[in-house]
Amino acid sequence: MALLRRLSEGLARRTSRRGFFGRGADVAFGALIGAAAGVATRPGSAGAGLGTVCAFPGPPCDCDHCLENATCAKPCVINTTWYAAGCWVTGSVTCCDCTCATPGSRGWCGCGTDYHNDPANCPGAGSLPTPEP
Repeated sequence: MALLRRLSEGLARRTSRRGFFGRGADVAFGALIGAAAGVATRPGSAGAGLGTVCAFPGPPCDCDHCLENATCAKPCVINTTWYAAGCWVTGSVTCCDCTCATPGSRGWCGCGTDYHNDPANCPGAGSLPTPEP
């Protein structure tokens, strides 16, 4: 205990309060920026399902809830929790985070052109359906 006390007193004498709290603010700001960018809070690509490079916050949306450009169709809506636009582009793939009433997903899901345009994932249509106006 005496060693810890000497080390903490030595640190306190060499560091001003302003410097200590300034460094703490820098660390807190960096953590908040990381969270805002989605790095600290975003789940890995394991939640996206097989066959996509998108990292959705939940499972892929149903095939009839995504448009050809991977944006969400009703009743789903674009989720802007992690990205301001709700969508991003990875290479030639467009990915979008959505909010849907999908069982077991906390309401979060996603659309991706590489997932929803694959007939193996969306049998029948072979590509994303276009909703009627």
